[in-house]
Amino acid sequence: MSNTKAKEAFMHIRRRGATSFLYRSFVRIVAILFAFLLAFSFLAIVTKMNFGTLWDYVVKGSTGARTSKLAFWKDTMLLLLVALALTPAFKMKFWNIGAQGQILVGALITSTLMHDGAKMGGTPVIILSLVLSVIVGGLWAAIPAIFKVKLNANETLFTLMMNYIAVKIVAAAIDSWKGKASALAPFSVGRLPSLANNKYALMIIAVTMLIVVMYFYLKHTKHGYEISVVGESLNTARYAGMNTSWIIIRTVFFSGALCGLCGFFYIAGVDYVISTTTSGSYGFTAIIVSWAASFNPFGMLIITMIMTFLSKGTNNIVNYAPNLNAYTAYITVGILLFFLIGCEFFIQYKIVFNQKIQAKLDRANEAIHKAMPWWFTFWKNVGDTFDKWIAVCQQWISVMLQNTKDFFAGRLKAKKKDEDIVLDQPASEPVAIEDQPKEGVNDD
Repeated sequence: MSNTKAKEAFMHIRRRGATSFLYRSFVRIVAILFAFLLAFSFLAIVTKMNFGTLWDYVVKGSTGARTSKLAFWKDTMLLLLVALALTPAFKMKFWNIGAQGQILVGALITSTLMHDGAKMGGTPVIILSLVLSVIVGGLWAAIPAIFKVKLNANETLFTLMMNYIAVKIVAAAIDSWKGKASALAPFSVGRLPSLANNKYALMIIAVTMLIVVMYFYLKHTKHGYEISVVGESLNTARYAGMNTSWIIIRTVFFSGALCGLCGFFYIAGVDYVISTTTSGSYGFTAIIVSWAASFNPFGMLIITMIMTFLSKGTNNIVNYAPNLNAYTAYITVGILLFFLIGCEFFIQYKIVFNQKIQAKLDRANEAIHKAMPWWFTFWKNVGDTFDKWIAVCQQWISVMLQNTKDFFAGRLKAKKKDEDIVLDQPASEPVAIEDQPKEGVNDD
């Protein structure tokens, strides 16, 4: 029998418990700072420019001229809209990879009406395009959802393959419309109107409102609760008496409908013409945005703004660096996404060292505490204040929602009471009308 002891591992990985909002935010902020540092280091090495010059070009490319600002908010809102569209399905763990196809079918419906709707006029075309693009986008997404609940088909492959079908349908429509022309001309009927000389204003307003709506839908409605339960455990949802098949189909339809809405905005408010590359790669980039923000709509807004800021800024640097090309922005955004995904490891897991190493780390940590006690006290107070502020905000939102619910419930109750009073009143007796001689007629 061997007397050798099993050697203790240097370290091992352990899953964390519940983490505070402050800790998760801190880890993500550090990851973003490291991503910017690495991206700017790469650009500095390639372009031979210093960090200050690079930062100046990045800021001017995103928020410099008016056209740069408009392009920044346009790209931010379009990417954010796709991320919001994917969030309900992904939170339910239905892996909808078909956003690209759902955007295209919504764009195709809008393009068809704008191409053939000259006789209807602009406003009817806009209204009809909006409604039909949302419906068709939802129906396109519901197809794999139905196959999922009925035949347990793999939704990842199904939705991915439907992207290619949508691309071919759009390509056939474009060939039919352009005829012998080299390219399809922009549509002139059914364009969204501008507000304050900003053609993206309506889209920005709509997506901003959708952020709030999506947050309350996921956090404070019955549908949002059902999505969470189905995402956590399908069997638990069934045991609780939920109609899981209907919940899956309904949620995926909603996700596809928002993608169809994005297709409508692309054609009626941005490009005014359709192509097989409409929306670019946003259908896939939005997956990372939604997941990295932990399905929080406000977190998605921050991430999309940072991504667009870096992308637009890098494209501006390309104008001053002849050894760079348009693909440089993909590299810098890829670095950012890599760090955003990687930081989730440190949020979900922690590294635990063996006893000998941990003892040394504990002694070092104790020495730092003695040397700088004010530093740890400061951050503890910051964390406590932040947690209290979050709790107050959540309580305020809950009170507002309850008051709104009570208000509408009271209105409905009062209306029903008035209807009951009217129904309980006895019917009035019919009034006898005496025969009166007609005017101008003599009884004689």
